[in-house]
Amino acid sequence: MYQENRENAATSWAIVLTVSMLSLSGCTGSSPSGNSEERGQKQQLSSEGFTNEQVKGIVDRQRAERTDLPDPFPEFGWSARKDGDYYVYIELALPAKPEHNQIFKINQDGIIVDVQSGIGLETHMKCPDPVFTESELAEIVAKERARRDDLPPPFSESRTRVSRLRCLYLYFEYRLPERRGDFQVYTIDPQGGLMEFFRSEPY
Repeated sequence: MYQENRENAATSWAIVLTVSMLSLSGCTGSSPSGNSEERGQKQQLSSEGFTNEQVKGIVDRQRAERTDLPDPFPEFGWSARKDGDYYVYIELALPAKPEHNQIFKINQDGIIVDVQSGIGLETHMKCPDPVFTESELAEIVAKERARRDDLPPPFSESRTRVSRLRCLYLYFEYRLPERRGDFQVYTIDPQGGLMEFFRSEPY
């Protein structure tokens, strides 16, 4: 029971942290406006990446083709920006109201990998198949560690578990023997891309 309570606390904290990180806007280039279940439908990408207008166009096209994305507000302002390997597209209802916003995360292939409405613990978006297994997520993290030098190393001994946030995967590693707060968590999108990571210190 104690371990389960600690896991629940770690999961809740990681979800709050992930929602906060994915919600950070710091956006540029906003303007007013009116009114795949499959992996791999890639868009054309130039060497400079997508422009803000192209990012908006990706969302507009996907809305026209799919039924699982939230409708735009009757009137809204929008902004787009690049955030690491992803693009963030944000709609804010006009007139502004608390939590009346929608945040889309798009990968470098032009695929929408996450949609957050308001506080965003649930999603309208249908999560793509197949679902990653825990071993597949472990392999994704291991490959990212091999190619990047900014990720924390694996613990010498650990156990792992997986939680879901909308269509995202939260892959946890807990150091053994366990101490409260001694874990790291990796946020992986449904296409297998590593979006965020967090190293918690024991307390």
